[in-house]
Amino acid sequence: LPEEEKQKKLSACSRHRFLYIPPCTPENFWEVGFPSTQTCIDRGYIKEEKNPQMRLRRRLPLNALFSPRQERNQLPN
Repeated sequence: LPEEEKQKKLSACSRHRFLYIPPCTPENFWEVGFPSTQTCIDRGYIKEEKNPQMRLRRRLPLNALFSPRQERNQLPN
């Protein structure tokens, strides 16, 4: 048989034929373990900003629910 017909016959009776081509696995999918920080930056998992924004400060102080100072100031009558 010619090569084309041979391929058609093989694909028709082959046990391992695909109805569609399965997608490829992503890069580094089969690597086991955690990559280093530099590797994550190189791959684009971590994005570093050149000018990070400053953290905002609280406008009002945090009110603690329990304070030992308040207990000492309140003497029993």
